Amino acid sequence: MNVLKQLEIHLKQGQEDDANPVFERLIRSLCLNSNFNLAELYELNYEDFELALKVLKSWRLDRYTKTKDRLKEMYQLMEAA
Repeated sequence: MNVLKQLEIHLKQGQEDDANPVFERLIRSLCLNSNFNLAELYELNYEDFELALKVLKSWRLDRYTKTKDRLKEMYQLMEAA
């Protein structure tokens, strides 16, 4: 499964998940080219930590293509909520 689809499912299913605010700040940071405190990733459980690393890798590899656009869509949805 595509890593961004995994992230999207995670955010939708885990509305009360403690990891979601970390993912939201990570997405916002990637979209706005702003700072992100990497120490927050270490507070995640291993599965969420791995997902965050996959998001970073995907964003880095596809920075100028679909990944960046998908992250912006997720960011805009979060802002609208």
